[in-house]
This record gives sequence, structure tokens and C-alpha cells, in this order.
Amino acid sequence: MTEGRPLKQIFAFTVPMLIGGLFQQLYNVADTLIVGKFVGSRALASVGVTGSTFFFLLSLTLGLTNAFSIVMSQYFGAKNTEMVRKTLVSSIYLTILCTVVLAIAGIFGARPLMELLKVPADIIDDATLYIQICFGGSIGLLFYNAASAVLRAVGDSKTPLYFLILSSVLNVLLDLLFVLSFGMGVGGVAVATVISQVVSALICIIYTYTKFPIFRVKRTDWSPHFGNIGMISKIGIPMGLQSLLLSVGEMTVTGVVNSFGTNAVAAYATGMRVQQFATLAFFNISQAFSTFAAQNLGAKKFSRIQDSFKKVGLIVIAFTIVSSVLIITFGDVIVRLFISNQDTHLEAIVKMSKENLFAGACFFPFLGLIWFYNNTLRGMGEVAIPLFSGIVELIAKVGLSFILGMMFGYIGVWYAGPIGWALGLIPSFIQYHSGRWKRQAERIVG
Repeated sequence: MTEGRPLKQIFAFTVPMLIGGLFQQLYNVADTLIVGKFVGSRALASVGVTGSTFFFLLSLTLGLTNAFSIVMSQYFGAKNTEMVRKTLVSSIYLTILCTVVLAIAGIFGARPLMELLKVPADIIDDATLYIQICFGGSIGLLFYNAASAVLRAVGDSKTPLYFLILSSVLNVLLDLLFVLSFGMGVGGVAVATVISQVVSALICIIYTYTKFPIFRVKRTDWSPHFGNIGMISKIGIPMGLQSLLLSVGEMTVTGVVNSFGTNAVAAYATGMRVQQFATLAFFNISQAFSTFAAQNLGAKKFSRIQDSFKKVGLIVIAFTIVSSVLIITFGDVIVRLFISNQDTHLEAIVKMSKENLFAGACFFPFLGLIWFYNNTLRGMGEVAIPLFSGIVELIAKVGLSFILGMMFGYIGVWYAGPIGWALGLIPSFIQYHSGRWKRQAERIVG
């Protein structure tokens, strides 16, 4: 990405990520949609209420995964193949560690977290079971994410897509098998998700090793490189902490939503699933630009970063406007796809979900820009300000969910997060335009 036409490269890199993101959401949505349609709105709420807990438990690992890609992209841009291999080894060690920690936290922490969030009694058992199964088998998810990050670092965003499509289709088929044929309900969709993720991870790892000679690690490379691990941690831990803070905010909001009853839980869960689809385009182009910025920082091509930033920023805003219009126009139609027409709670849930989607859609431009600015800064190794941005967003989300919830009921809670996006954007906006990120290039050795 350090040579040629930037926009063409960024879009070529983004499209596979976007399609991959679509199928990644299919992973998330399949469980919710299938149990909602064939088991009922209470099963839908059981799966949906776990979303903030998943985000919370995965936060630090997702930060480290993104750091693998950033550090490796910088070394790849600087043409330092030895450090590319050492970064790969470091990523393997860190992923193994995260897998063990997550499995323990998910299995033993699921029930206390559900109780902390005051999950309604009629769905807490299924919600706990879903978390325990998914995190007990999280090895597939973590190693797939790590392998995908490694491939993206060297400019290959297409291959993870192919394996993800295969895995997503397998997930849907297994969901239907376990729910319709075996009657396993929520536990069945959790098992289906784990199996699909393990298959995806295995295929992606095998491909990476056989296709790319640069990743064929030598015996001497397996010695831990603590400086490299430290560099990954220096970038990944603040990114993970930012996600952790946001997840705490999300869990707090979920706790407030839970107080309004199971219909509100189902509405919030469904609205979040639909919103995740609606934001895919500007989320993925922001992530793609992170890799672009990382490689060009390694090559010390600052003007290339700045010129492309302006153009891609306008594209991000355009995507957010289109998404907002589509959500406001068709949101309630999409929500109905998640719940059986015979469900007695259908109309109440659709009404709440529509209001939730409208609140988010009105603030999509701020969401798109906060992702764009923060991913750009992270790609260049600037992690402190995106972390501070997350803190601002957290404080706003948590505080406003209580204040607006007391003043306007569940509708007030719907606006807490979106207002947090707008406030969290401010510090990242200031940091990027100060130009201080250029100093990060001095520590990258070619």
C-alpha cells in the first residue's frame, strides 16, 4: 500500500473485509434470528442479552489482535522480514494465553455477570449456558482473528473472507440442525458457533503457513522476543482497555435496559444486530485505512497518509448518511425478520426496536468519524488519545443512560450511546490534526 493509487488500493482492500464483515455478522445474527424464529422471543432475548458480556470478555484480546496487524504492517512496510516472523511468533504466544484466560473467565464468570446485569429470571439460565459454551470453545474464534490479522498486515484481505464464508454457511446449517432436528435450543446454536469457528481457524492457519514463505518461522524465531511482545502490548493493551471501557459502558446500558423488562431486552438486542449490519461499510473502510496508515508510516510517506485521509473521510461520511436513510426507512421491516409472526410480544418489540434504530441512525456520522479517526491513529501507533476518546465515550454513555433513562424511560437510554460517539470524537479529531503522530515513524527500524 506504499505505492500506486491510494483510493484504488484502499477500496480493493476494503471490499473483501466488508464482505467478510457481512458474514461475520451472519455468525452473530444467525444465532439470534434462528432461535427468535423457531424457539421464541425469550430465547432471542437470552442470546441477545449476552452481547455486552461477550464484548467485555473479548475486549483485551481484540485489542491485541488488532495490534498484531498494526505492528506487522509497520515492519512489512519497512521490509523487515525477520521482525515480521518474530511478530508472528509473538502473536501465537499471546493468542494461546488469551485463549486460556477467556475459557476460564467465560465458564466460571458467566452466571455472576448475568446476575450483576440483573438479567430477567426467565432467560438467565439460557444466557449463562450460551456464554459458557462459546467461551469454553473460544480457541477457534481467537486463532481465526489472529490469522486474519496476520494476513491483512501483508495486504491480503481476500483469503480470510473465503474461509469466513465457508464457516458462516456451516454455522447456519449447524444452527438449523441442532435447533430443528435435535431440539437443543440456545445450547445448540452455541455449539454450532464453536464448531464453525474452529473449522475456520484451522483452514486459515494452514493456508497462511503454506502460501506465504515470509511466515515460515525458523527454529531460532521461536525464542520469545520480549521487545516485540512489549511493542504489541504497548499498542494492544490500550486498544483493549478502550474496548474494555466501552464494554463496561455497554454492560451498564444493558443493565439499565434489563430493568425495563424482557421485551426491552429483545428490542435492544435486535436493534443492535440490525445496526451492526448497517454500519459495516464505514467500519471496514476505517479498519482498512488503519493498515494503509501503518504501512505508509513505516515507509515515512506522511503526505500520502494526509491526502488519502481527506478523501476517505468524505467517503466515510457519505456511507453514514446512506446507512442512516436505509435504517430509518426499513428498520422496522428488518426487525420483523428476527421474530415469529405468531409471537405475542412481536408488536411491542418492533415498536421499541424501531425507536432504538432511529436514535442510532441520527448519529451515524459521528460513529463513522470516531471509528475513522481512532483507527487511523492506532494504525500509526498513537494509542493514548483513542483510549482517552473511549473514556469520554464511556462516561457519556453510562451517565446519560441513567439520567435520560430516568427522564424519558427506555427511549432516553437509546440516545445515551449515540451522544457518547459525538463527545468521544473530539479528542481524536484534535490529536490527528495536530500532526504529532509523525513522531511515531522514528521508532520503526527498516
